[in-house]
Amino acid sequence: MGWEYGIRTTEPAILPEVVKCLASSLKFTEVYSLEHQANGFVLKREDPSWPRALEVWIEKASGLEEIVDGDSYIYCLFHIWGEEARSWMHQMEQETRRVDGGLIWFEL
Repeated sequence: MGWEYGIRTTEPAILPEVVKCLASSLKFTEVYSLEHQANGFVLKREDPSWPRALEVWIEKASGLEEIVDGDSYIYCLFHIWGEEARSWMHQMEQETRRVDGGLIWFEL
């Protein structure tokens, strides 16, 4: 797979708004398109062999050391690597620093 990260908070009620902020913070070229979904978003690219570049959604914890089972967190899956993915991660990390609610990134 790719890079997997989680974002936890002490205030799970803010997670839907955080996901919206993360989506709006991303800057990408015209070969990508953003698709909003019920609990998150997908950044797609014009490549039928590997159409998803990034997926972000709210998930319930199960078997994670960092979060109690059943607690909500944001799951981030980077399907691609390199400078583009690092840039997106950096953009999203900057956005989470602006949000009150004790958002903490962790590697899965």
